[in-house]
Amino acid sequence: MSKQKKGTKPPLSEAKTQSQVAYYAKNTEELPAVEQQRTNEFRQALSGEGSSKNSGLSTFQGVFRPTVLTILGVMLYLRLGWMVGEAGILGAVAIILLIFGITVPTAMSLSSITTNVRLGSSGVFGLIAQSLGLETGGAIGIPLYVAQALSAGLYLYGFTETWTHIFPDHPSWLVLGCVFLVVTATVSFSQRLAFRLQGVVLVFFVVTLGTIFLGTPIFEFAPAAQFQTPEIWGSFKDNDFWHVFAVFFPAGTGVMVGAGMSGELKDPRRSIPRGTLMAVFTALAVYVGVAVWYAIVATPAELREHYLIVVERAAYGPIVLAGILASTFTAALSSMVTAPRLLQSLGSYKVLPRSDWFAASVRNSSLFTAALVALALSLGSLNRVAVLITMFFLLTYLVVNVVVLIEQALNMVSFRPTFRVPIIVPIIGATGSAMASFIVGPAFALMAIGMVIALYVWLLNRQLDTPWETVRSSVFVSLVDWALRQIDSGPDQHNERSWKPDLLVPVTTRAQLDGAFRILTAMAAPKGSMQVVGVTTTGAEADARLHEIYDATREFRADGLHVTTAVLEAPELVSGVRQCCAVLAGSQFRPNVLFGLAQRHDEETLQGLVDASIHYEIGAAFLEVHPEAGFGHERTINVWVRDQSPRWYLGLRLANLDLSILFAYQIGRNWGAKIRMITAIQDESQAEMATAYLQQLIDDARLPKGTELVVMHGAFMESIEAAPHADLQIMGLAPKVNRDQLTTFMKAAGSSILYVRDSGRESALA
Repeated sequence: MSKQKKGTKPPLSEAKTQSQVAYYAKNTEELPAVEQQRTNEFRQALSGEGSSKNSGLSTFQGVFRPTVLTILGVMLYLRLGWMVGEAGILGAVAIILLIFGITVPTAMSLSSITTNVRLGSSGVFGLIAQSLGLETGGAIGIPLYVAQALSAGLYLYGFTETWTHIFPDHPSWLVLGCVFLVVTATVSFSQRLAFRLQGVVLVFFVVTLGTIFLGTPIFEFAPAAQFQTPEIWGSFKDNDFWHVFAVFFPAGTGVMVGAGMSGELKDPRRSIPRGTLMAVFTALAVYVGVAVWYAIVATPAELREHYLIVVERAAYGPIVLAGILASTFTAALSSMVTAPRLLQSLGSYKVLPRSDWFAASVRNSSLFTAALVALALSLGSLNRVAVLITMFFLLTYLVVNVVVLIEQALNMVSFRPTFRVPIIVPIIGATGSAMASFIVGPAFALMAIGMVIALYVWLLNRQLDTPWETVRSSVFVSLVDWALRQIDSGPDQHNERSWKPDLLVPVTTRAQLDGAFRILTAMAAPKGSMQVVGVTTTGAEADARLHEIYDATREFRADGLHVTTAVLEAPELVSGVRQCCAVLAGSQFRPNVLFGLAQRHDEETLQGLVDASIHYEIGAAFLEVHPEAGFGHERTINVWVRDQSPRWYLGLRLANLDLSILFAYQIGRNWGAKIRMITAIQDESQAEMATAYLQQLIDDARLPKGTELVVMHGAFMESIEAAPHADLQIMGLAPKVNRDQLTTFMKAAGSSILYVRDSGRESALA
């Protein structure tokens, strides 16, 4: 940012930037760790920090160099020749291509997804967490951190073995301890220094490769006197093909190093794809080239028996030894730099115990990582742990490819990476990662998968607050979209078998909703839903009304109900309900029952609501609450069936009875109440037929065991008074509302009544 002369104003754009920085600086202290981290990053971007030459690492420094040095590690020097001796030149190249057949698609998938998200400083963990949630991100991120940290131990062991080969008299434990302290001190003192050392080592590595290729017999000073005839396909004398593959597979790990440094890069979205792919293809070319060199400078027997034959066949062996030491040292350095950053990110999102301590600074995370590496080194051997480390990397590769596969398959607008890959790329990467994990070690693969599942369950129980939407919501949206398309393309039907109560509940005050809480929950739970609409006559009250209604619906959500809320302005309730029904009429999952409190409305309003339900073909349910009895003990429900005389025939359609039976079942299930089917007949000779009708109705409607049937003789009003008592009565509602009659029935029954009218789109017998 340019300096301003005293007394002059900064340019408008710069003044705006300064004010934005001041705002975010002022509010940073009030934010939790995650938001504080995001705000700090935004402040840095606004103020111009990170745009200067020295404020962030370039693609070459931050991605290509550490990635290529990590991939081209001890395997190039100590195991590539052995592999050629076992597999022959064709077998060795086949194994290399198989390994990079997993690594390259994973690198491409990683590159694609990094260009679609704001990566920040969270690396691969952030990629997975932003797509699949913090639980999945943490379940993969924690093992990945352990793998990265313990990888440093592996490289330190490689350094020690090479050192003791040069100096056999030096105690290995002393060499191991010293190089560990040097690496830890270098990282603690200055991570920039660590990257500068990588620059020196890369130059030295190139010199080492030159020394190796100068050992080709075409040069007079080459140690090998003549070309050896390459063995095209190896005899696999000591190990089979897949065992050799398993041993050499760690040569393909390391592609995540650049993503782990995302917080240190000038432009992560651009640098990670470019640097990672450049490093992977460079490493592939080097591995194939050196494999051919091994095949022509030594016999298969020599390659199998001497791991360090590269020192003997290179033009100048001491340089190669120095190259091995430099390679293992810088690989350990890269792991000790990237692992603490991943640990800090895990802490920032509250994934770990004592997360605040890890999130506070990278120094805290570095200290913990150093302690973990020291503990691993104290075990004396990491051979078995090495396989588990490889499993964690493979699982990470698998998840990265799966994330890209899901995103591409969903084809959502939100997935628009600037680096696109064909869908076959993540398919190959995911399939290869899964197969390789079981080839390398089935027992360790199961162990690693079990650990990831255990971590996922643990994090799920912690109820982490993911501060962004994940691809899981896109999956559900896509599934719903697919289902809707299937429904639309199918024959016209009412979906009677999939019916569930979706209630439209218009209210004018919060108290109406609170008063109906128990009955609404009983009618809709567990799979139903509610659309609560607040109707107000003045727009000025809309915001306050919406806030009140939203607060009231929290209790419904706590009981597992899906509840949506809205407020609309209308001159009176009926017109508001009609507006709502008209808007929702075209939706696939519109409300199917209009609910109301009968005692709150006069006859004109009730008639208007019934007419609206008939016009828009939705059911109606109006509750008349007994002022004294309420819902009683919530143990019995009477369902009234009108007199069917003289034709007691149970067809596929019931006469305004389907919704009554469905609600009786719903409420009875939630209350644990007994259902009683009652009919009142005028002609006593119809009693036997009425009884058979009710019994068949109970059977065909699959009502709960213990459902009673009662056939009464006499006038309907007399039957109501004489009927067995129930805590709730359910009766049919006529198209023409008689308000006084509704109240009379309620008083005669001595209990609350739910008046119900079918829409014709539901069936109790479906």
